[in-house]
Amino acid sequence: MTSILPNASGKPPIYGKLMWIIFFAFAVRVAVRWLTSESSFWENGYTFFFALAQNIAGGNGFAFEGGPATAFRVPLYPMFLAAVTFGHQAFLPVLLAQSLIGAGTVLCGALIAQELFGSSAAIIAAILAAIYPYYVVHDTALQETSLYTFLMALAVFLLLRVRRSGSFLTAMGAGLTLAAAVLTRANLAPFALLALLWLTLAGGSNAVHLRRRLWVAVVCAGMGMLTVSPWLIRAYQLTGSVTLSTQSGFFLWLGNNPYTFSRYPQESIDRSQAIALAALSSHENKELEARQHNEALVDDWFRKKGLKYIRDHPWQTLGNSFRKIVDAFGWLPSPRRSFWPSLAHGLSYGPIMILGLWGMWASRRHWREHSIFYAQFVAFAAVTAAFFGHTSYRTYLDVYWIVFAAGLLVAWLSRSPYGKLLYRLGSALLLDHRLTHRVDGTREDSIERLPASATPPLILCQPAFSGSKESSLSPYRPAPCLTACRQHQSGSRRIG
Repeated sequence: MTSILPNASGKPPIYGKLMWIIFFAFAVRVAVRWLTSESSFWENGYTFFFALAQNIAGGNGFAFEGGPATAFRVPLYPMFLAAVTFGHQAFLPVLLAQSLIGAGTVLCGALIAQELFGSSAAIIAAILAAIYPYYVVHDTALQETSLYTFLMALAVFLLLRVRRSGSFLTAMGAGLTLAAAVLTRANLAPFALLALLWLTLAGGSNAVHLRRRLWVAVVCAGMGMLTVSPWLIRAYQLTGSVTLSTQSGFFLWLGNNPYTFSRYPQESIDRSQAIALAALSSHENKELEARQHNEALVDDWFRKKGLKYIRDHPWQTLGNSFRKIVDAFGWLPSPRRSFWPSLAHGLSYGPIMILGLWGMWASRRHWREHSIFYAQFVAFAAVTAAFFGHTSYRTYLDVYWIVFAAGLLVAWLSRSPYGKLLYRLGSALLLDHRLTHRVDGTREDSIERLPASATPPLILCQPAFSGSKESSLSPYRPAPCLTACRQHQSGSRRIG
């Protein structure tokens, strides 16, 4: 982990810079949503979430008004809405709370970047995430996207830390956060399983030994199960089925029927859903009516219909799967928007995607540690291929492309002749001029500023995790930076 020396107040200088960026991220999200008006928030959001929240706040449990208890969606986002609104149609509390969550995603992205690439990358990642157009607009929409984006980013950061430290307390936090993410969006469950596998198998020079990783994986899994199990028990009591959601079978059919692409992906999958449901025969409708007393039976009926379609059309299903993935990762938003929102999305997401992929490739020699990110993309692609996916489903991954893009940008600045000028102009923002890094991570309260003639790289040295005698370099740290750091600490002005 990057060692950042405390300043005179005892606080690492990067956190002061980050707080300003996070405050800006919070303010710009509040301002943009406020300008789009309260009516737009309620009209264009997923209002069924608020309907569930009203019943929760009214003491009627997880159910729609006048209806029986349900398990058709995981409960955390409606519970969050109930907590901040108390069941009233109050716009401002939701706006402030979700803006704060969006700012939390900015912080998590910065912490992940610092963990992997250093403090300068953390600042760049925070700036990119703070102004990323999709996050700015949709973090405050009436949908669960901002909440599970934040929870996933926090879980990844904690998993990275626990792999290096072996802390049981951090493992408990990672398990709790992973479970909360799954209780916000059920299709994140495959990644939760992959994360536990990664925690066990991802060794390397900066990871704790295998036995310790096994133990923290057990602790993480145990905490996750303790968090999720009350919902699973409730679902079993209601439906006789241990399930996170009684819509998984319905979504499988929705993504695998003759009418899936009748409107999707250019329009919402809901438009294709209406056409597919209208095409059901009278016999099929009677079968559904006979199962209406149990939502799990309805879900199972749709699951069997979806599986039958897949078996009857294997090659078409394979082709459709690739089409779904391409559309979910495409530069045009799905569903399509008007010209200016589509242009803003393409011009922001496109470069971030390219730089992020480039950064992942450039850092491939650290694949063991970085495989936690690969697992997220693989899990999302698999779920999308089997079901379907819109842009909003994918955007929780964009923060990781931002992290790798930030690492790549810092590497370019540290090696480019233009980076020397940018370093001098931006030193007050990127690093506190009174401080520097040390290889041994020890405190040095009074260190003279590097001379103007020196051209140090933006990222200096990176000690291994606490307790290790080794020192490892990021994939973007050229070997001369270690020499430069040591020479500066010994009083030399010559930069190797």
